[in-house]
Amino acid sequence: MAERPNLLWLESIAELSRIVRAPAMEVTQTEVLRDGRQAFPAMLELMASAQHSVCFENFIFAGDATGRKFAAALGEASRRGLDVRVIYDPVGTMMVKGGSIAAVLESERVVARAFRPVSLFAPWTWPRLRHRDHRKTLVVDGTSAVVGGFCISDNWAAHAWGGRNWRDTALMVRGPVVAQVASAFESMWQRAGGSTVEVPAFAAAPCLPPPCGMAAADRPGAHRVAEVYIWLADHASHSLDITDAYLVTPEPVVEAFEAAARRGVRVRFLLPGSNNHPVAAASARRLYGRLMASGAQIHEWRGAMVHAKTAVADSAIVLVGSSNLDPLSMTRNFELNLLLADGATGLHMSEMFEDDLRGAREIHPGEWAKRPWWQKAAETAAGFFDDNL
Repeated sequence: MAERPNLLWLESIAELSRIVRAPAMEVTQTEVLRDGRQAFPAMLELMASAQHSVCFENFIFAGDATGRKFAAALGEASRRGLDVRVIYDPVGTMMVKGGSIAAVLESERVVARAFRPVSLFAPWTWPRLRHRDHRKTLVVDGTSAVVGGFCISDNWAAHAWGGRNWRDTALMVRGPVVAQVASAFESMWQRAGGSTVEVPAFAAAPCLPPPCGMAAADRPGAHRVAEVYIWLADHASHSLDITDAYLVTPEPVVEAFEAAARRGVRVRFLLPGSNNHPVAAASARRLYGRLMASGAQIHEWRGAMVHAKTAVADSAIVLVGSSNLDPLSMTRNFELNLLLADGATGLHMSEMFEDDLRGAREIHPGEWAKRPWWQKAAETAAGFFDDNL
């Protein structure tokens, strides 16, 4: 295999910047947050220490015990006189137990916006179902941001909180790159009907040397994150480790993964063994055979649902955020991810992936070929729903 350019070269960072249409900006501090036991206390601590503003956006903000903890923290920040604003997706929120947190937020006097609300009794709102706010972000004082796959629900909370401890990942970052996350929030705030709030502009400066990063914001029809995955597969020299919840992947991205594996890149997937969306799980498993035939490895998580959306290429480039490898994220929803060029964070993420594999089971081609006929039939049937997964 011919040697490919180092992914931390400025030329590589510039190419990624062009794909996501955002300049690479300095990242002064990065912390990888693994599971709710780390992420939720870190997020609540950020809110408690806020001096000026808290901007919070999530696809699911449930009215359960976890949601009430976050609502109380937001309310406390609001009572201190801070600018506190919340965007939640009402369709996503109704997918979990606990219902909506809207009434609790109102009682806490938190300014909140439901993104593109839909009513069963208002048919003219039904087309809004197609384009949802799937982002999961927190920006505090414009200086710290958390971006990842965590929704606010007991499903993601640690067992110590009475939660189900779903496996997920987020990045907490500080530095100039936070301005891009703040700008992404303001864009969605306006889409949700909020008044315009001026935020400091970030200059499109020349690419910085690592560690640097950019917000990979996606919207319906833009396909930016799909292009990032294709670029990572095309340019990785040694390894590409992907964790995803719903591997119902568009064909060009699958082909890029296959090509990478065939040229000798170690391509590995960590996927749910038990999935909260059985149809998506069955559809995803249709890809196992062809991916393994190309040389890629498939590992299924043996614990509670794995919901993380991460990619690590050559332990150098890291993608973490809300985008699943499915049609809803790749083509129809509003998404937000952080794309970092940072060897230290890349190494940390690679080590975490290795640790996760110890809690997973590798699927072998011979074993997979012998799965029962009814499972194959279910996978075929699930494929008819791919565009809506």
